[in-house]
Amino acid sequence: MGDRADSVDSAEGKRDSRLRVGVPRALAFYRHYPFWRAFLEGCGCEVIASPPTDMGIMRAGTEACVDDICVAVKALFGHAAWLAEAGVDAVLVPRMVSVEKKPYDTFTCPKLIAAPDMIRHGMPGSPEILEFVVDAKRRPWWWGCLSLGRRLGASPCRIWSAWKHGVDEQGRYEGMLRTGMMPDDALRRLEGGVEEPPAYLGQGRVAVGLVAHHYLLGDPLVNNRIVRWLHAAGARVVGSSKFTWCEIEEEADALPPLSWSYEKELLGSVARFMRSGEVDGVVYMTSFGCGPDSMIMEMVRRELRPRWKLPLLEIVLDEHSAEAGIRTRAEAFVDRLPARSVN
Repeated sequence: MGDRADSVDSAEGKRDSRLRVGVPRALAFYRHYPFWRAFLEGCGCEVIASPPTDMGIMRAGTEACVDDICVAVKALFGHAAWLAEAGVDAVLVPRMVSVEKKPYDTFTCPKLIAAPDMIRHGMPGSPEILEFVVDAKRRPWWWGCLSLGRRLGASPCRIWSAWKHGVDEQGRYEGMLRTGMMPDDALRRLEGGVEEPPAYLGQGRVAVGLVAHHYLLGDPLVNNRIVRWLHAAGARVVGSSKFTWCEIEEEADALPPLSWSYEKELLGSVARFMRSGEVDGVVYMTSFGCGPDSMIMEMVRRELRPRWKLPLLEIVLDEHSAEAGIRTRAEAFVDRLPARSVN
């Protein structure tokens, strides 16, 4: 750890300017980027986010990864490569170990836990990797901020101020998500790029709940623009990122206990959509090769669908998914849903 900190300090000294920290637009980016950006800037860094995923980024990530890993990790490698070419001094890669404190062990996902190690050892010559460790089972969130802030050379007072600003920005972002907005649209509005609400939240012949991890909901290239195709077919689309942890816990109380926190979030989201009557159908998206998600899909089929019998569409994504195929399935799904009497 000391050697890495020395190299970061050295890079900062060589540039004789603020440390340029890159943040890959992948995985946990779509959950916590507003906080990270505000916190890093508050600690005196210049923050550079990689651009939305394009075919070049995805191709670079696919070439850098083993074949059987999920598309979300391949996107992470591609974004890390883009930041390396952009000449950043360091890349922030969070290590999301646990995000909730329970009497039993809880975890996020192996790829989120090992993300810094995968980039550090899978991309030789990459910029310095800054870790932000989240392990709510053992330490509060602010502990990771204190550790990272000290490594960046910020004083305790500055770290505290940066923390408060980060919490405020994250609160604004999550407030937008609560409306049903997809993560990428909420991020654009937070940065002042767009003012009008997205069309898919408006009226529609039917309402569709779109359930997936934030990084699938928020990456139009990876999800093959499914939000656009659902809306074009006549649906009002609501993202599962709208639900709070309290709402997920309410649903989880009636479901089998799970140690995978983000998978519990997916299961609770499907249950919430089905039980509330807010939507006419549910689309469940997952990445090919994701073990925890495959288990949740079976639980949706066996525990939830028989109870409420709401139409359900399952979509498995990888880097080879064709947009035409996703569009056809989205249109067919919306067409089979009964029209609502009131939009």
